[in-house]
Amino acid sequence: MNNPARLLPVFLLVIATAITTAFATVMYGQTAGAAQGGGGAAGQPQAPLTWDFNDHAGWKQVFDGRSLDGWDGSKDAWRVEDGAIVGESTVEHPTIWNVNGANTGTAWLILRGKLKNFEFKTEVKLEGKGTNSGIFFRATRLGAIPDDVYAEQLKKRIPEGGPTVRPNGSAWEVRGYEADYSTNPNGSIGDCCNGPQRGVGQIEFGHNPLSPRRPGGAPRGMVALTSEGGKRELIGTIGDPQVLAGKFTPTEWTQVQIIASGNVFMCIINGQLMSVFVDTDPKFGNAEGELAVEVEGQGNVKAMFRNMWLKTLP
Repeated sequence: MNNPARLLPVFLLVIATAITTAFATVMYGQTAGAAQGGGGAAGQPQAPLTWDFNDHAGWKQVFDGRSLDGWDGSKDAWRVEDGAIVGESTVEHPTIWNVNGANTGTAWLILRGKLKNFEFKTEVKLEGKGTNSGIFFRATRLGAIPDDVYAEQLKKRIPEGGPTVRPNGSAWEVRGYEADYSTNPNGSIGDCCNGPQRGVGQIEFGHNPLSPRRPGGAPRGMVALTSEGGKRELIGTIGDPQVLAGKFTPTEWTQVQIIASGNVFMCIINGQLMSVFVDTDPKFGNAEGELAVEVEGQGNVKAMFRNMWLKTLP
C-alpha cells in the first residue's frame, strides 16, 4: 500500500493545479493557460471558456418551482411560494425546532437520495436580521428525538412566557459538510456541527450515531486542508475576505454553487470562488451522504431557494 504521507505533496500539487484552473475559469472565463496566452493544439489559440450560471446542459433540475417533490422536511417550516422554496420561522409562530431559549432554531430540507461527487447550484435570498442558512452535503441524519423527550426538554429550555409548543423537527437534523451562507456575509466550507447533537435533548437524550465533528474548515478567501487527527493548515489563499464579501448581497437573489469531487470541496458565489476545503482526515471524511438546505436564526428568519440544479460527477 502506498504511504499517504509520501503521496501528500503530490496530492497537494494536483489540488493546487485544479484550484488554479478553476479559479482562472471562474474569474476570467478561460483556463489558466488561455489566460496567460497559452496555445492549443499545433500552437493554435484555445477557444475561451465562458461561465454561465443559467447554462443547464448536463444538469438535472431538482426543484420544479411548484412543489416539494423529491425533498423531505417539516411542512411546518418549509413551503413553496412564488416559484421558490421558503423556509421561515417567526417569533409569534415558531416553526423550527429549538436550539436554546433565545433562538427560534434550525430546520433542514433534504434532497432525497445520497450523493458522492457532484455539482449543485441554486439561487438564495435571505430575509430577517441574523438569518443564517447554508447548503449541507454528504450529510448524515442524526435521528429523531421522541416527542415525549422533546416536549420535556422544551419545558426545561424555553424561558417562562415563551412559546411552549414548537414542532419536533429533529427527524430532519443532519450533520456533515456545510457551505455556510448568512446575512453576515459568509461563503466558507466546513463541518457542521461541532457538538454531538445540536438542540433539544443534546445533553439529556444524547442520541447521536456519529463522533463529534471538527471545528474549522475553509473560511472565505482561503484554501484549507484537514489531515489525520483533525490537523488543519492553510495551503493557499483566494483573495481578501472583505473584498470577496463585497461580491454578493445575501438579502438579494445570489447564485451559489457547490462542487464536491473526491476530498476537494469548493464554494462559488456569483461566479467568484470563495473557499476550498480539502479533507484527507480518514476518521471524519464523508465519502457520500445527503444534501440539504437550511434556515436558522433568532427571531424572524426566512431563507428562499430557487433555480436548483444538480450534476453528478464521476
